[in-house]
Amino acid sequence: MAVWEGLEMHGHVVKIGFCFDMYVSTTLVDMYAKFGNLGLARRVFNDMTDRSLVSWTALIGGYVRRGDMGNAWFLFKLMPGRDSAAFNLMIDGYVKVGDMRCARSLFDEMPERNVISWTSMIYGYCNNGDVLSARSSTVFEPNEVTVVSILPAIATLGALELGEWICTQNVEKISKARKVFSEIPKKETATWNALINGFAMNGLASEALEAFSEMQREGIKPNDITMTGVLSACCHGGLVEEGKRRFKAMIESGFSPKIEYYGCLVDLLGRAGCLDESENLIKSMTFEANGIILSSSLFACGFSNDVTRAQRVLNQAVNMEPRNDGNYVMVRNSFAMEEWWRAVKEIKGLMRRSGAKKEVGSSAIEVDNRVSEFISGGIAHPEWDVIESVIGLSSTPLMSLFRSLERFEQIYGRTLPFIIHSEQHMQLRADSVIWANNDSSTALSENDAMAEEEKRRAKIARDERASYIERHGSVICQAKGLGC
Repeated sequence: MAVWEGLEMHGHVVKIGFCFDMYVSTTLVDMYAKFGNLGLARRVFNDMTDRSLVSWTALIGGYVRRGDMGNAWFLFKLMPGRDSAAFNLMIDGYVKVGDMRCARSLFDEMPERNVISWTSMIYGYCNNGDVLSARSSTVFEPNEVTVVSILPAIATLGALELGEWICTQNVEKISKARKVFSEIPKKETATWNALINGFAMNGLASEALEAFSEMQREGIKPNDITMTGVLSACCHGGLVEEGKRRFKAMIESGFSPKIEYYGCLVDLLGRAGCLDESENLIKSMTFEANGIILSSSLFACGFSNDVTRAQRVLNQAVNMEPRNDGNYVMVRNSFAMEEWWRAVKEIKGLMRRSGAKKEVGSSAIEVDNRVSEFISGGIAHPEWDVIESVIGLSSTPLMSLFRSLERFEQIYGRTLPFIIHSEQHMQLRADSVIWANNDSSTALSENDAMAEEEKRRAKIARDERASYIERHGSVICQAKGLGC
């Protein structure tokens, strides 16, 4: 419908003679580019007698959104007087298609970099597992967009130091916000709401409640946003009694109960293990519980291992959000802990019938400041052949391991630091290579010939181990980040 309305507007523009106005034509280019009709966008652009930087950026943005970086690059090179917005657009496009080499080249070419430029680069490096490059880019002050954009990627990588730096910058911003707030001569409700909700979202419950008390002392009347922030602060701080008291006071002071209020309180009670009280609160609501409230209640049941209640809540949640895989997984895990295997199988069947798909499990490992991710059941890693040869150990596992390590070094020019968990529980450590066989059922063979063969193999293994350590020094091994 919007496309046809846009075409109608374009027709009116042509009829009344506004088609040669640069601002109108630029808007048409942007409209067609966002519709994905780059043919019409290009036609309007080519017919323009005057073009601004915004006109060029609008058309380039259309190609970037499509992932057509070839045409985007062609236009970018033709663009006169390229500004930071155009550079940032191209960098973001290359980051999203995984081409960090071109993104870095443009980033280095930029005359002026801003927080958007740095955010795009850090996001790209994190998504590509390049922790070292991401760390080297932390020379700017991030904004809220930076934090929201890259923290999930950092969490997935397990890059603790980089995440700590981002959080530290965020804390410093909160301090600055408090200072700016204190300098405002006349504070309105919206100003107080910004402060209270800022404290609440960052887990500073006591600061949020203190700000609310100060707001009341100043005689400023709170609104719905204020009260949501107060309840959210109680939830993040685990202040059960305080949260209940605030909720009751809100109702008594004439605030119309909203589903956001109930959501905060249900979450608070659930986290505290007050499941009966939480369920009664949901039943007392004058409107139907939404998916967020039901999921919150379901996760509280899983945390408290209340399987019966979880099954009851799941029935409601499935009707509300049949494809929310998190609900099924939580209940399935609860059933598994109780060893209700038939129920586990039923939940899996229910997921299939509802079209809910669990996110594929993955693990990540950091090697030489680069993070490699392994998808459950996947073999797409570029070094998979070498990895498989190491994991698929032969009857002489230690010898096979060393040969695989040497083969890896010959191919890639460096050693391979990692931990291997095989059936024999093989483990590499920093100062030595330790062979640990935890199979207590292993017994000496009654056949003398086999015993001699085992001794011979053990001697060869020791010699191989000593030779490898002598040539290569310590093998540093580190495993991290297994997620299912």
